[in-house]
Parts: sequence; structure tokens; C-alpha cells
Amino acid sequence: MAKEVISVGDFIVLQKQNYKKLLKFNKPSLSVTVGRDTINLNGIEGCPYFSTFKVISTGGKKNREFILELTNEVVNLKDEIDIKTSGNDNRNIIDDGRSQKLTAAEIEDLKVDSNKASDIVETLITNSNTFHRKTEFSQDKYLRKKEKKYFEFITILRPNLRIITEVMYKLDPGKIQGIRIDTLSQIVTLANIYSEGNYLLYDSGSNGLVAASIMSAIGQKSNGKLIHMHPGNMSQKQALLAMNFKEEQLNRCISVNVYSALRQFYQGCDANENSNIESNSLKRKADEDSEHKNKIAKLEDTSDTTDSTLEKVVDISDSKPEPKKPKWHFDNIAAAALLHQKVDALVIACKEDPKNIFTELVEFVKPGRPFVIYYNVAEPLQQLYLLLKSHSNVAALKLTCNWMRNYQVLPERTHPEVTMNSASGFLLTGYVLK
Repeated sequence: MAKEVISVGDFIVLQKQNYKKLLKFNKPSLSVTVGRDTINLNGIEGCPYFSTFKVISTGGKKNREFILELTNEVVNLKDEIDIKTSGNDNRNIIDDGRSQKLTAAEIEDLKVDSNKASDIVETLITNSNTFHRKTEFSQDKYLRKKEKKYFEFITILRPNLRIITEVMYKLDPGKIQGIRIDTLSQIVTLANIYSEGNYLLYDSGSNGLVAASIMSAIGQKSNGKLIHMHPGNMSQKQALLAMNFKEEQLNRCISVNVYSALRQFYQGCDANENSNIESNSLKRKADEDSEHKNKIAKLEDTSDTTDSTLEKVVDISDSKPEPKKPKWHFDNIAAAALLHQKVDALVIACKEDPKNIFTELVEFVKPGRPFVIYYNVAEPLQQLYLLLKSHSNVAALKLTCNWMRNYQVLPERTHPEVTMNSASGFLLTGYVLK
């Protein structure tokens, strides 16, 4: 069960209206930047998740520094401001920059002196020459714009897969290969992830998002394991760590370099380890020879040496402890053991051509088990689809495209969003026969 209170060391999500920011709560007095504001998070430790805090200014006009104060209610700006009149159309309103009577300096003073956002916005509306002549829709749009600027409440959310995917997709879709939450759910469903299975994932650019989704589907206190293969020295784990999984669940995600894991599988031991053993044995032999010569020279020069002195001459090389093996060595052994048993599904989300990767890794999938390949463009998957159609070891091949259109849903003005990224890559799915 997930923790109900905010603790130091956890990943948290700050939400200010539609804006969300994912960060790690490293220390109680952590300060974060939200827009142009610097907010000190001192006081949120021990509070329940989904608590709402009021942002209180502590700096002057130039220093936009704030602290948080726990509150039980969120005040909506539209509910506090009573608008009595509105115009029929905006034809006679000219944007000449002279509609606001207050100067920029007076507005800055107003921000410092006012305790509530509604006081600032109400003063701006009172000193505006054109607000009451705008239509009802224009007035509502103006209030939403000002509420976004002067909103004074922040909610601390517990990270989950949907929130993490949304934050990363809005921040930079290219860093997660354009994977949306609907695509992620299809990958987990088509790969038939369940709590007791062993799975193989090759991921080279989703920031750990696919690994986090599979481990979330496997769940806690189960026997399911994931072999997370990656091409570099270190795997991308930001999304996986942001899920705040317990150590028991994280240990069942075995992150290995694809080349080291395959070498361990086929050769039975690390080539690096063999070379290190050989070099260490040669070094030990040279040390023993030099030590032996030193002993002989010492015995010839000092013939009256006592037995107690001879006992102090020891082999330094034998007293040295063996070097501690790195964690990736044991991860390779564990991954190779699971590969010998075969896995229940293969998932590939890569930036390079998936043909060679799939050809190499499909051998580790049990017969009758599914595979899912994600790529952000269709051409490599089309070529792989045509290649696999001529093979007899796969069946039920299907190439699909995930397309979604975002809509603005408001009274009397529901329409598709003007700017959107509708595509979220392509999926090639099928089943391994033998």
C-alpha cells in the first residue's frame, strides 16, 4: 500500500491549476521554482498527500519568494468577484493599451499589499475602461487568465503513472518518444502483463516510463520479474523511481546492459571478469617472484637473522582481499538465469531500428506468448511487418496507430484544441509460435 503522508526522499507532484511539476523532496527546507516564483516547501513533511496549501509572499517587489500554509478550502476567483453587466459584442473595443488606469508600478504595489488574489483582480476590473463592455465569454476568458496569473493555492499530489506520463509528455514528448498514457495502457494490455510472469523489456529512450508501467502492472509482493535491457552504461529510471515503489518491488526490476547480459547468457561468465582474473594472476606471479628474490638476497646478506625476523616476511599479494564485484555482475547473472527459463512477453521501445533487436531477443520468449514493439514512426515497423509475414515462428501480426484529438469542453464553445500533437507512435504486435 502506498504511503499516505509526504516523507523526505519521496517524489512528489506540485499542482497549480493545470500546471504540474515532478520533483524529489530531498530535504524539509527544499525550495523549488514554479514559473517566476520561488516556493519554500518547509512544513509539508508529514502532511497527507493531496493536501492544499496557500502561497504566502515573504519577499518584496523584486524577490518573488513564497512559503506554504496548510488550508482546508480552495477559493475560486469567479465566485468571489461579482460581475453584474456585460456587453453584446466586442466590435467597439480597441486594444490601444490605455484601457487600464493603473500604472505598472501601482499594480506591483497592489500585489505586495493585497492578501488575496481576488482583491488584485477586482481592483484591476474596477480601473478598466473596457471590461464591462466585453461579452460574457470575453469576461470569463479574462478572469481565467488573471486567475492563472494570481492563483494562490498549490496541491501536493502523489505520483502515479498517469500523472508522471502527463508531466513528461507536456515537458518534452521527444524524451519519452512521444508515448502518451493511452499508448502505455495498450502496451501493458497487449503484452498481457500479470503479477506472476517474467518479462523482457528493451528500452532505449522512454526515461523509464515503459518499465514503470510494467512494474506497476506486476504489483507488490508477487513473483513477477522484469529484465530491463538498455544499450548504455546506465538505464533511464526517472519515471521508475518517481513511482515511489518499495525496495522489494524495485529489486524485481533487473536493469542490465544488453550486450553484457547476452554475453553472460552465451558464455556463462563475463569476459571482463576473465581478463581481470588473468591479469591479477600474472601480477600475483610477478610479485611472488620479486618477493622470493628479495628474501634470498636478505638471507645471504644477514646470516645471523633470527627465526622471529623470518616470520615477519609475508607475502603481501596473498594478504590483499579480492576486489568486490560490482552490482551489474550479479544483475547479469540473474538476468541470464531468467533468460534460460524463457520469458512471458517481449516489449521493445527503442530509438534505433528494431529489426535486429527483435531478431535477437525473440528467441527468449516462450511459445504462444505475445510481443509488442513501439516506434514513433511507421516505416521501420512496416519493414519488420513484411519480414515477419514470411516467417513461420510468429502469428497474428498487427500494426496499429494511436491517434487522439484533444477537445476544449466549455459551455457553448466546445471545439478541438487549436494546437495539439495527435500522434503517439505505432505498435507492432503478435505472438511467438516456436
